[in-house]
Amino acid sequence: MQQENICYFFIADYHSLTTHPTPSDLHGNVKTVLAEFLACGLDPDKATIYIQSDLPETAELYLLLNMNAYVGELERCTSFKEKIRTQPQNVNAGLLTYLTLMAADIIIHRAIKFLSERTRKQHLE
Repeated sequence: MQQENICYFFIADYHSLTTHPTPSDLHGNVKTVLAEFLACGLDPDKATIYIQSDLPETAELYLLLNMNAYVGELERCTSFKEKIRTQPQNVNAGLLTYLTLMAADIIIHRAIKFLSERTRKQHLE
């Protein structure tokens, strides 16, 4: 994709907060994911690679989207339903609003192609 398109690849540190990592785990994981991106062939000269939390507009848009999202709509999310079924001890607001954060990630860059095409419709809905 990076050869023919303008690409943004980010390390989803905000998304990872739904699993309650410790600060040292979070920082270590960011470095690990960056190393994996580079090892997989992502070229920083051809694609933008960034850490999600380094783009404050993501958090701002996430907040605005949450203010307009209804709980009933968020509870319909298949990944939320799966998490509360399989991990009832770890149900938090981040899990409930995961889709609005994903939508913010998509909208920020006006994305038209996604690595996870199968989930795109629900995120944008």
